[in-house]
Amino acid sequence: MCNKRLSAFVDAFYDSYESSGYCTEEDQCLPPVEVLREVCQILIDVSCMREEGRYPRFRVCFIRPDADLLDAYLYAHAYLFENPVVFSPKDMNKLAPAINPDMSYLMLDITRKPYRAVGEIAAYTTWEKIMVREITSGIRMPMIPNILVNGPGALEGCFGETSLVNYRNGECIYLRKDTFTATPIAKVLAEGSHVHQKDRLKFIYQVLWRAHKNGHGGHFFIVPSAESCEELTTYKYKMRSCFPGERTEMNEEEAEGPGLLEYIEHALRKDKQKDGTHTNRDIGTYANMIAGFTLVDGAVILNKDLDLIGFGAETHPAMSRRSVKMSFMRQDNTEDKTRNFNDNGMRHRACYNFCYDVEGAVGVILSHDGGVEVCTKIDGKVLVYDNVGLPLL
Repeated sequence: MCNKRLSAFVDAFYDSYESSGYCTEEDQCLPPVEVLREVCQILIDVSCMREEGRYPRFRVCFIRPDADLLDAYLYAHAYLFENPVVFSPKDMNKLAPAINPDMSYLMLDITRKPYRAVGEIAAYTTWEKIMVREITSGIRMPMIPNILVNGPGALEGCFGETSLVNYRNGECIYLRKDTFTATPIAKVLAEGSHVHQKDRLKFIYQVLWRAHKNGHGGHFFIVPSAESCEELTTYKYKMRSCFPGERTEMNEEEAEGPGLLEYIEHALRKDKQKDGTHTNRDIGTYANMIAGFTLVDGAVILNKDLDLIGFGAETHPAMSRRSVKMSFMRQDNTEDKTRNFNDNGMRHRACYNFCYDVEGAVGVILSHDGGVEVCTKIDGKVLVYDNVGLPLL
């Protein structure tokens, strides 16, 4: 029997999936709600069981092995068990280690009870390649609804590899997809930047994706310039690196400022390329490097053109003020007045302080459990957007 909180997660998955805006075919539809509730209850039970000392991570889907939709994915193939496996906590716990959640789905037959696992959809490519190089090629895992078992008591309702809603610690968590496109965060990031929006989004989404795979907390800031935070930052590793994406031209005033050297370095690098363009691989490789730097104690600092300034940075709050005014935003963009500055840990408070003191700075906070929070200062308050998720790519 599915409990009320888990039922709420199932309902939220349906709502998020139907409102995602993605044009779905018949083979991409979710199963009946009562079926999905039964499936999720079994998956929750499985998630709390260990096998060989590890908690399971795997995905289940509901598509038929002979579905026409699978023909569209050249690198994805369905492999069937000679004898289907009963979909029970005990049997799934034994099978789970064989299912790689980063490149395969376990297929369930839900046409009759008891439900059974009939096979696996496996890919010869990986989602990592897709994020880095093949993001627009169509060569990716099938875009079908699925449930990801992601550790003890944790489920994610997904479409392809993209999470729509999470169930964690007995709570249903909606993931907002518009933080970097339709909130004040997007406007602040664009101000003073010469990087195209599409390249900025590719970079940020890849950093978040890779950091989630690393399973480690961290944080990074995007600031107007190195000088804007110089007095508030101590770098352990100062390192200059130029973002490989395309840039717009600098105006006369900007050409006399501190960003000129980075712009020239970028232009020289661009001239060396035969076709004068930068590939998704370049941006992906750079983003993976930045995500790796977040594993080091301290912050990663980038400027508005996404050039690296340094990492392992310690930030210091300005001594001239006593408090930070906060505004925690809900999913519907209303303010959550039940939260306050002191409810959060040291990393979060340091980010709030920094964004309050450095005008035009954006802070991104990565939790080890995959949670993402983004903040910036607007009208004298630090706006905080929690439960940030990746959009459908």
